[in-house]
Amino acid sequence: MSVAMPHIQTNAPKRSRNPLIRFVQKTVRTIKHSIEVSNFLPDGTKDIRVYLKYPGSSTGGRWLARWGWKYATHRLTRAGHWFFYATLLLAMFSSISLDIQTYIPFLYAICFWFVATVFALISKPNATIKVRHAPVVSVGESLVVDAEVTSLRKGGIFPTQDVNLVPIGLPAEVDAVPASGVVIGTLAPGESARVKITLKASKRGVFTLPGYRIETDFPLGLLNAYNRIEAPSPLMVYPAFTPLREFTLPSGTGWQEGGVAMLAKQGDSFEYWGNREWRDGDSQRDIDWRATARLGGDAPIVREWREEYFFRVGIVLDTHLPRPEGKWRGMLYGPRAYDPPKVWRDAFERAVSLSAAVADYMAREQYIIDIFAAGPTMHHLTVGRGSGYRDEILNILAGLEDTGSEPMSAIEPELLSSVHRLTTVICVFMSFDEKRRALVELLRSTGVGVKVILVPPRTKDEDEEDNGPIGVVAAPEPDTVIVDARTFASGVNTL
Repeated sequence: MSVAMPHIQTNAPKRSRNPLIRFVQKTVRTIKHSIEVSNFLPDGTKDIRVYLKYPGSSTGGRWLARWGWKYATHRLTRAGHWFFYATLLLAMFSSISLDIQTYIPFLYAICFWFVATVFALISKPNATIKVRHAPVVSVGESLVVDAEVTSLRKGGIFPTQDVNLVPIGLPAEVDAVPASGVVIGTLAPGESARVKITLKASKRGVFTLPGYRIETDFPLGLLNAYNRIEAPSPLMVYPAFTPLREFTLPSGTGWQEGGVAMLAKQGDSFEYWGNREWRDGDSQRDIDWRATARLGGDAPIVREWREEYFFRVGIVLDTHLPRPEGKWRGMLYGPRAYDPPKVWRDAFERAVSLSAAVADYMAREQYIIDIFAAGPTMHHLTVGRGSGYRDEILNILAGLEDTGSEPMSAIEPELLSSVHRLTTVICVFMSFDEKRRALVELLRSTGVGVKVILVPPRTKDEDEEDNGPIGVVAAPEPDTVIVDARTFASGVNTL
């Protein structure tokens, strides 16, 4: 049995009855889908080896594809692309007939290409680079990289060059804005220049920025002479989330004693409650001598302390994503054939973002947090109050990966061994099957409060532009809410 999902009525788009128009529309959709799936021809800031995973391609074919991509994105300038197409047209017309004499401008074009190629080989920029940037950024935020470039050229026929700086080998989830890099300008021998490069992360993760490419299109602006500079630097991208203003938390029968002492790890820690008269068994260290003197000293006055109690909340994040099956899929579609469907990957990212929002709210409300997540490795982290503790959770969520195996078998023993110390368990699921339902009932039977946040994948009937109501939906099960894709996109600040 599964949770009843809200159904949104949508109007099907009108289709033409003309078979020719329908064929053209289908062809256009197929081409657009193929480009989206294969990420055909990424810009020059990416690593083409990540994209060349097509079935049946030989080593030589992949090498030829890499060479062609590098020549088109690294070597050819924008003007060089247009001049290349013009040269092809001249070559085509000159091969048809010699009477038109188009071979003359074609030969001039070949001379231009020859000069540009020679300078591209002998005028490579020589420089060093120092970069600085923030180690952490959230999804959708811009990262500014401060780069200092110093020319190492010592002279020559053309000692001064106009150069550009472009990031190279960027992960698919990190884009340079703009992709053409930044213009440094004229750089004389030994001269240094500072520029700022803007990067934007579209997905969370733990990445490495490999380095940069310094290039010049001297002298004709057709071909770039470039030099790769390795300057690896780590980058962690946190999931983006909307801070919660309100969170309904079902309470269980347990609470955490001595929270401050446990978190600070510096011995006993109690809150000052007030003063009272001495009683047998009180510690002499608690005597308030000033208060005793003010009252005449007839009876010692001692300070009274109250032990603090903290609520302790567990967050369970589901990482299971279904995979396509079939032994022939790999031969037909390549290594990516068994990747999870996009709707499930998007649902997983939404679940991670909601988990980050819940952890942020609990940290602001002074809760002790236990997070349980099992991807390829099992994660169980206990943190306390403050933004520093919240960052520890975000570090885990940034690098958390999905899994095709069932993670509940790894989470359940770890969770049950800690449930006696928890007040509430918050489960973030993408589906609510019998196994997850049984885990929730088992937790409730121990006396702990349980809240389920269901983040389902998008269905075919959902439409991004639908004008229906948007909001968190309460499920039939107790303390269970559903956050669909449209509600998440509008921003969830109450759960």
